[in-house]
Amino acid sequence: MKSAKGKIKNVYAVRLEAGEDVIEGITKVCDQYGIKHGVIVSGIGSLSRASFFDPTPFPDKPHGYGYGNPIVMEGGIELISLSGVICENDEKNVSLHIHGTFADGEGKAYAGHLTDRNHVLITVEIVIGEFEDIYMARKLDKKSGMMLFSPIQI
Repeated sequence: MKSAKGKIKNVYAVRLEAGEDVIEGITKVCDQYGIKHGVIVSGIGSLSRASFFDPTPFPDKPHGYGYGNPIVMEGGIELISLSGVICENDEKNVSLHIHGTFADGEGKAYAGHLTDRNHVLITVEIVIGEFEDIYMARKLDKKSGMMLFSPIQI
């Protein structure tokens, strides 16, 4: 287990507008305010397109799973929840790890790890918490071969 203790330094309220990409929008806000270490506290709204990954069997991978082709939904999609971590990569850029829960027009729920090209239909409302005293990093885990969350106490 890896853990670190810190405080929420700032809270940011964000509204993405029709046509904006969710990941691009969050990245812009992080760049605008210099957020490198934080959490997406909540996110709700509607999407015209959702693109996400769910674990797929990959027998050659260390844990037997990985991410294959994205699941793509088009049309009116309810964004039920959005959560994730805001980290800094080795190049000192923002690195997001975001998951979402969605519902189609019939109320059937879907969920997964967000990819790019998640487009806002009407609005997406997000609350971000910025940390202090925690270095939020994503580092290559040699066992899994994946970039994994690695909080560091500062």
